[in-house]
Amino acid sequence: MTGVAGGAPAIPSPGFAYPTHDGQRAFRAVLDAMAHPTRTYPLTGPAQPPAALGRGLAGVALTLLDEDCTVWLGGALAGDVEATTWLSFHTGVRRAADPAGAQYLLTAPASLPPLASLALGTDEAPHLSATVVLDVRRGRGASRFAAHGPGIDGSATLAAPWAPDGFLDEWRGNTAQFPRGVDLLLVGEDTVTALPRTTHLDPQPEV
Repeated sequence: MTGVAGGAPAIPSPGFAYPTHDGQRAFRAVLDAMAHPTRTYPLTGPAQPPAALGRGLAGVALTLLDEDCTVWLGGALAGDVEATTWLSFHTGVRRAADPAGAQYLLTAPASLPPLASLALGTDEAPHLSATVVLDVRRGRGASRFAAHGPGIDGSATLAAPWAPDGFLDEWRGNTAQFPRGVDLLLVGEDTVTALPRTTHLDPQPEV
C-alpha cells in the first residue's frame, strides 16, 4: 500500500496491469486446472500485491471474487490490514465471519477448517458449495498422493508438501459426498493446481 501524508488512509497497490487481458489469462488458468486435476498452470497476478497474498492468491482473488459473493480469510491473512483493504478495494467482496457460510475461503493449510464443516451444496444445487483457495507457498511436508478421476489419464502423482495431518481422510470424505463437496485451488507464488471434488486420492505407493 502507498502511504499518504497527513495521516490519510493508504492507497491500495494496483491490481492487474491490464485488467481485461490479465483477468482472462488468470481465469483460463483456473479453468484449465479444474479440467486437468493435479496439473500445474502458470498464473497471472498483479506486480505488487500485498505480501500476505502474493501474486498467485491476488490473481485468483481478482478473478473469482466480486461484490456478489462472500469470502472467509483464514489465519494471519484475516488480520492483515493491507491484504483485507486491498481485497475490499479491488473486488468489493463481502467478508464472512463463519467459514461454513462462505462461498470462497482464502487460507493457509494450517488454518484450513474441516472440509465437512464447509458449504457442500445440495444434490439439487451442488454449485452452492465452497471453493477453497489454499496458499501452498510454504509447504514443508513430504506427502505424495496418487490421484485418479475425471480429467486424469489413468493416474497422476500429486506432490503435497502443504497437506496437513489427516488431509487424505478428509478428502476421501469429501469425494464421497459427490455431487456435493468442496473444490480446492492450490495456489503458489505464480501457479495454480486444482483438486475438484471428483478427484480421488490414495497414498502414493513407495517406489
